[in-house]
Amino acid sequence: MNNLSRLFFIMHYLSLHNKAKATFLAEQLEVSTRTIYRDVDTLSALGFPIYAKSGRDGGIHLLDTHRFPATFVDDNEQDQIILGLQNLSAANLNNVTPLVNKLSSLFRKEVEPWIDIDFSAWGQEDEARAIELITKAKNQNKCILFSYRNAKGERISREVMPNKLIFKQNAWYLAGYCCLRKKARLFKVRRMTDLLISEQEIDDTRLDKEYHFEFATTCVEFKVKNDLVHRIKEELSEIEIEPYEEYTIVRTQQPKGAWLISYLLSFGGAIEVLSPVEVKEKIKEEIKQIYQIYY
Repeated sequence: MNNLSRLFFIMHYLSLHNKAKATFLAEQLEVSTRTIYRDVDTLSALGFPIYAKSGRDGGIHLLDTHRFPATFVDDNEQDQIILGLQNLSAANLNNVTPLVNKLSSLFRKEVEPWIDIDFSAWGQEDEARAIELITKAKNQNKCILFSYRNAKGERISREVMPNKLIFKQNAWYLAGYCCLRKKARLFKVRRMTDLLISEQEIDDTRLDKEYHFEFATTCVEFKVKNDLVHRIKEELSEIEIEPYEEYTIVRTQQPKGAWLISYLLSFGGAIEVLSPVEVKEKIKEEIKQIYQIYY
């Protein structure tokens, strides 16, 4: 490792930990402690508030008031940081906007919003406020209280330790530890009302930091009219198609549940499900219910 790389490593480590033993730095950089002390003298001569201290609390120290200047990241990296924060702001996370403005001023960058994302459904209240409150609770290491409507339409009061916010299949979900059920659960944010930050603190031992959104899938095979194949290609991934003169056979792996049935029914008479049998039967049931309503 060359001299410049060593100096950067020392400053980066101290910016995170404020102090380090010379022997530790020497071991990490594979040099002698004498070399480390020479590097400290070099950094100090360059104006960095770094100093060596002897005694029980000895070692290499960095003044608590020191912060890296904006030039710590180059021009391209500054653009990427601001762009990433703008994308969060565009997702209606309004608490990010002041940070974007501060960093743009620090980096002397003129910010022009160019992306606008609205995750709320047509005709429904924006979920941004709920997401903002959940994020605030997470940052404060607090649980959240809310009223939740389950798939059966029942209302239940819940207290949850927030773990992760997930956007999947056109909806926001909260993964967390449910204090009522005493287990990890997944909640659709759109079904939450009356959200409050609880006084109870989050117990990190209850949270699965490596949590991933998991769901059962099924292999669906169906016939669709050729003039609608373009829609299938746009909306579904990992599909196999077998074209014929008047229709195309499609095979694809998709999540089980109400979403799949609703999606297939959205094609009306332009689609015919071939397998699996349980999906065909559920579609038949839905069609019967629709028929009873209108005829």
